[in-house]
This record gives sequence, C-alpha cells and structure tokens, in this order.
Amino acid sequence: MKTIPLIATLLLWNCSEFQSPAAEIGKKITLEQAYDLTLSSDQSIGIAYITLETAKLAPLAAYTKLLPQINGTTSINGQSVRSGVSTTSTSTIEPRYNNAGISMQQPVFDLSFFPAYRQGVATREGARLTYRATIRQILFGVAQAYYNVLSQQKLVAVDKEALRLSIEQFDLAQKQANVGVVTRSDVLNAQVVVESARLSLIQDTNNLESLRNVLGNILNLPAGRPFEVVSPPDYPGALPPFSHELGKALVQREDLRSMDQAIQRDTEAHNQARAAYVPKIVASLDAARDDQYGHKYANNWQANLAVNIPIFNGGQRELDLKTTALQIRTTKLQRDQLAKTVEQDVKDSWLSVKSLTESLSASRTQVAAAEQSYSDIKNQYIAGVSTSVDVLTALNALNTARKNLEQQIYSLQVALRKLDQSKGTFQQERVNSAPHQ
Repeated sequence: MKTIPLIATLLLWNCSEFQSPAAEIGKKITLEQAYDLTLSSDQSIGIAYITLETAKLAPLAAYTKLLPQINGTTSINGQSVRSGVSTTSTSTIEPRYNNAGISMQQPVFDLSFFPAYRQGVATREGARLTYRATIRQILFGVAQAYYNVLSQQKLVAVDKEALRLSIEQFDLAQKQANVGVVTRSDVLNAQVVVESARLSLIQDTNNLESLRNVLGNILNLPAGRPFEVVSPPDYPGALPPFSHELGKALVQREDLRSMDQAIQRDTEAHNQARAAYVPKIVASLDAARDDQYGHKYANNWQANLAVNIPIFNGGQRELDLKTTALQIRTTKLQRDQLAKTVEQDVKDSWLSVKSLTESLSASRTQVAAAEQSYSDIKNQYIAGVSTSVDVLTALNALNTARKNLEQQIYSLQVALRKLDQSKGTFQQERVNSAPHQ
C-alpha cells in the first residue's frame, strides 16, 4: 500500500469535507496499513512538518541584509489665516506646500550576510532531521502498540485454554468424588483453579480492550470502532556484532546529526558577532517633490555612499562575542552527552535481542515439557496415582510457560525493531519518502 501523501493531509486537516483515511481501512488492519494511516493523520508528524516549513524560511531571512529598503513620505503643511472686523473674526487653514518623497538604502557590503545565511541553512537542516526523527519515532510507537495488542490477544487465547482445561479438571474431580475415589477437597481445589482462570481471563480481556483503544487513538480511528490486527511476517532476526550496530547509529541517528547542525548554527552566530566589528557600506538615494503654494513644483534628490565604522557601542559586541563562544562549548558538550546516550541505547537494544533470541528456544522446550508433564500427571490422576494438587500445579506451570513463550515471541519482534530504531534505520523507506525534505 502506498504511503498516503502527508502534505495533502496537512492541507485538508481543517476542512470539514475531509474524510479520514481510516474510513478506507477495513475491519482488519495490517501493520503496514497502520504505518500508512499514522503517516497520514498523526498530529506530532504534522507539527514537525510545519516546523520544517517554517525553518525553510531561515536562509531567506539572511538576504534581507543585502536587499534595499525603500520608504515613501508625504506631508501637507499649511498656515492659519485670520480675517474680519474687530467684533467678529474667522480663521482658515490654507495650504502652503505639499511634499512627497521616496528614499532607498542599498547595503553594498555587509560581512554578516554569509554567516547569517549559513546559520539559516543549518537551522533548516536541523529541522529536517528532527522531522525525520519524529516520523521514525512515531512509526516505532505504532509497532509497539500493534504488537502489544497481538501479544495480549495471545494471552487471552491462553487464558481461554487454561479455563477450558481447568473446567475439564473440575469435572473430572467431581466425577472421581462422586464414586468415592477422591475427597471433596479435590473438587474444591479444582473449583478454585477454575475461578482463578476465569478471573485471569476477565482481566486480560479488559487489558486487551484498553490496548486496542491505545492503538486506535494512535491511528486516529473513530472512538469505539472495532478492528482486528493481523500478525505480520517475522522481522529479520540476524544479529550483527555490537560494534557494527553502534557504528551505524553514530552515522544514521538524526538526533546526533541534528546536534551537529546545532553546533554549526552556534558557530555562525559567533561569526555574526565577529562581523559586527567590520565596517559596512550603505548607498542611499533620496528624492522629493515639493508643491509650494502659489509657485511651481520643485524637484530635488541626493545620493550618498556611507561607510559605517563601528568604534564602540557600550560593550555589546564584546558581550555577544563571549556569549556565542560559550554557547558553542555548551552545545558541543551536549552533543557528547547525547553520543553516550545513543551508545547505551544501542547496547540495551542489542542485548535485548540477544537475550530474547537465546532464551526463545529454551521457552519452547519449557512449554513442550510442561505440556507433556501435565498430560502424564493428569493420566496418573485418573489412574489414582497422583493427587489433584499435582494436576493443578502442572496445569499452572503449563499456563505460565505458554504465556511466557507468547510474550517472548512478540517481545523479540519489538526488540528487533527497537534495535533498528536505536540505529536510526527503522522504516527507512517510509522516512525517505516523507514529503518536502
């Protein structure tokens, strides 16, 4: 399914006629559809997009230092004229002359333009990287929420099977008690297990409903709309060496690259402060036309070329120079801090994949053993060799093993995606295809 163009969605968000892309999604939602639906409607992505569009104006602002400034002026001057006899008099205001003019200032040499332009470019690039990082993070959040629903669905299925087996054991204990093979305590113990299984099913079902609602909100689906999720294909499970993954992260992570742009912005701000020490050359042209009352029009104009030499402005330049130098040092230290955070993030993600991959085989073996153990003990109970407590203990171990296995299976799928997210490569194709980068 093609990614729904984000720009079209942004333009239509406030239109009452706009129909949400969710209306086109059927009852079953695949993970790929969930990604596309999020790209078309997520508010955080929309905000990051608008921020990027705003940042694109930053380089253009530097050109205002080189473009001319034109102003127009006009004025009407008059005088009061008094007339009449001594007892009565009147006064009127008669115009003496009108004036209209235009003035233009054209910067000829302003060294601050170049660092201002480079600072604008760095601002734009930083916003672009933040936009990409936002998309990547939101899509990973979709995957997490999607797999939370899948995992919880499996837990509910295990609960249902556990309830079925516990009811089956209760019926068996009741029959055994009716013929006097076992005591009433066996029946009561089995009934306790049945109600515990029923309670677990109720709780997990409600948790599933909550997780569905969380995913529905992320996808901006209408409140209360029913939908189903479909198990996607398994993620590639190869685990390269940690050093390889860390190397990718240090190159790919947008937050690290954005900090590099922040250092560049601060450096250019420092260069602008230095440019304040350099003279500026400004050309000016003033033209005016006077309409003197009772006379002919008079035109006049003048042109100037001025060199503004900064000498002393109360120490503000020195303060700006020192402040921007300190800001560069601060941003560099923040970048170093972030690099350590990235390294730990990759390490934790890598170890999580390694641990889940290595333990998954043991969990499957554990489930197989628990199934066999429960079957054997149940047959022994029917034969009168084992007790009800033994059967119920084996049943509890089986349910626990099954739940652990299902959680590990889906946790591994999330962990694999988390490793890609920590490297800055998760859903690379969708991130690259996002509009206006």
